[in-house]
Amino acid sequence: MTSADMVTYCGIYCGDCLGYTGVIADAADSFLDVLDKYKFYMTARNVFPEELGDYDKMIDMLLFMSELKCHKTCRERSDEEASCIVRSCCKDRGFFACHECSGFEGCETLTSVLGGLHLDACLQNLRGIREMGLEAWLRDGTRHHYWDE
Repeated sequence: MTSADMVTYCGIYCGDCLGYTGVIADAADSFLDVLDKYKFYMTARNVFPEELGDYDKMIDMLLFMSELKCHKTCRERSDEEASCIVRSCCKDRGFFACHECSGFEGCETLTSVLGGLHLDACLQNLRGIREMGLEAWLRDGTRHHYWDE
């Protein structure tokens, strides 16, 4: 897989994504292992019953988080696996990514999909790709992420 294949249609770089790298899932797994190893449920129940009364709910959340892994990039997924309207829009227009569209800056589709989390980072990435070209951006550009803002 080339590094270009790691760029999503909306401008996220999969190689840095929390889901693709598995950093959150791995941390949740590690935490679950520590809690299990030391039978921390007993401490929660007997020492901190008020503070950790929802211990089981926390375990359920950690189990959920431990599954937050992407095993394929956006581009590796089949159309059935990836039902993203940004992806569909780009593919329908024959675009590699949104940077090829003259209207990506005010795009309602991008905003509707990414507005709550990734929009600003994606727009910065797409601007960089448009200005520098994809290969130069991959080599020399700055990849933006919502956690850097």
